[in-house]
Amino acid sequence: MKEAPSNGQSPVKEKFKGLEMNHTIEHQRHAFFIGLELRTNNEECSVAMPAHKEKFFNENILAKIPNKLNGNILALYTDYEKDYTKTYSWILGCEVSNLGFVPDGLIGKEIPASKYAVFTTQGEFPQGLIAAWQAVWKSNLPRSYTSDFELYRSDFDPQKNPEVKVFIAIDGV
Repeated sequence: MKEAPSNGQSPVKEKFKGLEMNHTIEHQRHAFFIGLELRTNNEECSVAMPAHKEKFFNENILAKIPNKLNGNILALYTDYEKDYTKTYSWILGCEVSNLGFVPDGLIGKEIPASKYAVFTTQGEFPQGLIAAWQAVWKSNLPRSYTSDFELYRSDFDPQKNPEVKVFIAIDGV
């Protein structure tokens, strides 16, 4: 997704078991997204997600997605049964200009405009990403459980450029 300009709010700092996690609050416009879907939950995801990610890259799914807006990859968390403790969809793909054509085997979604708490990972990958999600789960954020996502910029590299932004939809637009 295109990152929204700063809305003038300063970063929020919270402590999570000795780890200080900063996040900002941003408004994001609605967006269209196409990707490869996996229904999972937090008990099964450690096995299911790596296999899903391997399929995404081995079958070059990114090249099959029409109307891409940029080279960023999104990992979209959506269609929550209730909250993060229940089943949800994890969809790997990218932002597109429209949903006019969704290739067979993929799914199209409209990500609603929302207010997001945005966590930027720090340190090595995937440890920084794991720490960010642990901070989210332990936070008292007023989560809306509509569509959360991880943004992997086109220049993402697990060793050289491991930064990932985690967008958590929160109540209030």
